[in-house]
Amino acid sequence: MAWRPTLIFTIFSTILTQSLAKGKSDSPICGILRTLPNATSNYSEKYCILFYKTISHLAGDEDSTLYLPVSDALEWDVCDETEPPPASLDIENRYIFVSSENNCSALERASRIQSLGGAGTLIVKEKLHAPKQNNTDYNFTLAFIQNSSYVKIMDGGENVTVGLYSPEDSLLPLSLVIIWFLAVFSVGVGAFWSGKVRHKLYLSEQCGHVGEDNPMTCREPALPHEETSMNLSAKSIIGFVVLMCTMLLSLYFFYHILVFVIIGMFCIASGSAVFCCLQPLISRIPCATCRTPYFNIYVVRGTLEVRQILLLIFSFGLSIVWVVMRKEPWAWILQDILGIAFSINVLRVLRLPSLKICTILLCGLVIYDIFFVFITPFITSDGKSIMVEVAKGGTSQEQLPMVLKVPNFAFLEISNICHITDNYNLLGFGDILIPGLLVSFVHSFDLQIGTPCHLYYLVNVIGYGTGLVVTFIALWLLNGAQPALLYLVPFTLIPTYIVAAIRGEVVAMWHGDSDKFESGESDMDSPEEGVPNGSAQIVT
Repeated sequence: MAWRPTLIFTIFSTILTQSLAKGKSDSPICGILRTLPNATSNYSEKYCILFYKTISHLAGDEDSTLYLPVSDALEWDVCDETEPPPASLDIENRYIFVSSENNCSALERASRIQSLGGAGTLIVKEKLHAPKQNNTDYNFTLAFIQNSSYVKIMDGGENVTVGLYSPEDSLLPLSLVIIWFLAVFSVGVGAFWSGKVRHKLYLSEQCGHVGEDNPMTCREPALPHEETSMNLSAKSIIGFVVLMCTMLLSLYFFYHILVFVIIGMFCIASGSAVFCCLQPLISRIPCATCRTPYFNIYVVRGTLEVRQILLLIFSFGLSIVWVVMRKEPWAWILQDILGIAFSINVLRVLRLPSLKICTILLCGLVIYDIFFVFITPFITSDGKSIMVEVAKGGTSQEQLPMVLKVPNFAFLEISNICHITDNYNLLGFGDILIPGLLVSFVHSFDLQIGTPCHLYYLVNVIGYGTGLVVTFIALWLLNGAQPALLYLVPFTLIPTYIVAAIRGEVVAMWHGDSDKFESGESDMDSPEEGVPNGSAQIVT
């Protein structure tokens, strides 16, 4: 069946059902040191620094930065309180460069510099990293700077003036707004399309039954290659969740190998998805309709029109360009385009048979999500969450591509200066596909029974968007990784049951297509016939 390879890849994609994380408040963060032009240098320079928000409160933007001169005190043992500063060293209202080789803590050095009238302490290190600190709140201007940056600053001559600042994000980051829009768009379009396809297949089946009993001609064309929904049981859903756990653990232990396998799978699946999503639009173009001879290969089979061949080249060319250029700063745009197409196509192809199966799947994956985010830190030797470690990529420089990613625009300057490669807000495909399967089912139910205004579909899309907002709020309040399905599932599943109970349709939705499968009417495993009308099929 055409949907089975897609289902296999969907298992991989749902591994990252939790991919949104924020750094802990007691971890060092990056800032910027800016030098002002002087008699020696006619232009300003910017350098990367590290600092703790619980220790230092730097300016939030370049305009509000306080600029002061600097002094070099690397030869002075700041930790020895019996040793006064050199007579030539001016400390008052200056930023002081001190060595990292002293025998006291960074806080003790900053405290003595401040007690002598210094404005701040800049600890010079060979490699830019900060020692561990507790999260006790202080009020020192303390930062860590790399030795190479210190040398360049002091080469600027006397009267070098510098300022320290760290850009702050708004309460409503633009990157999260974009991710919210992309996710809701993917769920809305994918579920709407899926419901239309399922309803069309349902009408085709009904027309087929009418044709057997009487000579009436069916207006809806028969589509023998697809079923209205997948024949799934509760046992198969449990097996699916167990398989996902196995795959996540495999990624945790063999990430450096499996990540390249998944990148390759994503390239193929997303290229096919772009083709499938754009084909209905391309088919409206009146030119380039010449056909090729019939062929049968793994990706496509049948005959292709010239316009389809051009679309095929464009679709897979897009995914190949992403693979080659995936580490470029702009590659997230391509990844999001491919990810949206992939999500929409999966929702179009994978159709769950009943509310019962939807409920078991969603609840099972919520438990899976919670366990691998919140419980595994108590089991692993390093106390880290398996889900979060896989999402971050561990020590590997490669990241799994099954996420929507948008850079945090407020920190682009810091990312460029400090060479930060993970300045992104992420949302895993699982957070789109799993709730999206429910939205797809309820939309098909809307069409089947003629629900006014597509009631179930609208309720679920609104619920999904609201659940995503609650997820973002939880990330901000709890300041750590959160299992998104913990918020998304209740905001979609519970309103579905409430509306169905009010309308008296819980039983009908609960059983869905189950009666058809139990009665043996499904022909999902029957041999496929030739392609009708010589058209090509993309096997995704």
